Amino acid sequence: MAHDKPDTEPNGDRGSYSSSRNLEAYPGSLGQPQRTKTTAGHVQTPSFAGRLGGNQRFTSSSDSVVTADAVRNASWARLLDPTDFKHLSIWKYAIIEGIATCLQLFLGLCISVGLLPTGDATSLGPVTPVAFASVIQVFVIALFVYSTGPLTGGHLNPLITMGTFFAGLSSLPRTVLYIVFQCAGAIIGSLIFRESIGASPADLVVVPGCWVDTSIVTPGQAFGFELMATLLTLFLAFGLGLDPRNAGPLGPGLPPILIGISSAVTVFGGAIARPGYLGASMNPARCLGVAVASHNFTYHYIHWTGSLTAALLNGGMYFLLPPYKM
Repeated sequence: MAHDKPDTEPNGDRGSYSSSRNLEAYPGSLGQPQRTKTTAGHVQTPSFAGRLGGNQRFTSSSDSVVTADAVRNASWARLLDPTDFKHLSIWKYAIIEGIATCLQLFLGLCISVGLLPTGDATSLGPVTPVAFASVIQVFVIALFVYSTGPLTGGHLNPLITMGTFFAGLSSLPRTVLYIVFQCAGAIIGSLIFRESIGASPADLVVVPGCWVDTSIVTPGQAFGFELMATLLTLFLAFGLGLDPRNAGPLGPGLPPILIGISSAVTVFGGAIARPGYLGASMNPARCLGVAVASHNFTYHYIHWTGSLTAALLNGGMYFLLPPYKM
């Protein structure tokens, strides 16, 4: 199958390409080094179609690549091939995903738990802490995507990883490893946070995005909220940071900021929608970490079923109007 010519020239290393031409065309867009040479102006980066914010720029046209998801429009036979489990690079990237998820969750809990008491401080009620959290969310998401995108693709969220898989942008081995390490990182980050502030498990039961008042919110209502919020998150993330048709208009530097803004808008809208619901999870690994730290798994299955359903629906929409001519 013929592939569109990538923005860079293959350099002979399997699964990587020289990004010197990319650097000239897109200042500041350093790729993820598999093997970096110190030669001035020459940086090598592995190819990955599911790099968030990359809009599939960082892909290869070569069929002799290390990972199946290094090329655009890879076949499902290649994406489902378990051979990628043998590649050490995939494991390294998964470990980085886990570490970054741990750090992001620790920071997120500091913000959300710290802001929660301010809900009673003004007449606006929960609108105040939600507004502050939404503004901070823009920077948190953008900074982590900028930091980890060149290394792992910047997912840090099983929702994004599942979304790229069902859209054919991420191989099955990468998807499995990423989700496992994202969940492990989230659990570790939550436990470190709980012990760092000297909290008990009961103190972390009510965490925005992971808590639902079961006395007034039914499982069906919670699933509906979670499904729509996660589908909205994926729809915007794909359009802004994964669809190659936006690569030219947005450039390489703007998508992470726009993804942060879209996430913040979703957080704000979901958190003020109704009493008893402090917003959608939009990251099942985050709520898994909170559930383990708080010993409370009420409605947690909805965080996963909502994300999985949204990823399937988004994948279906992606294939309805594929970016490449079939």
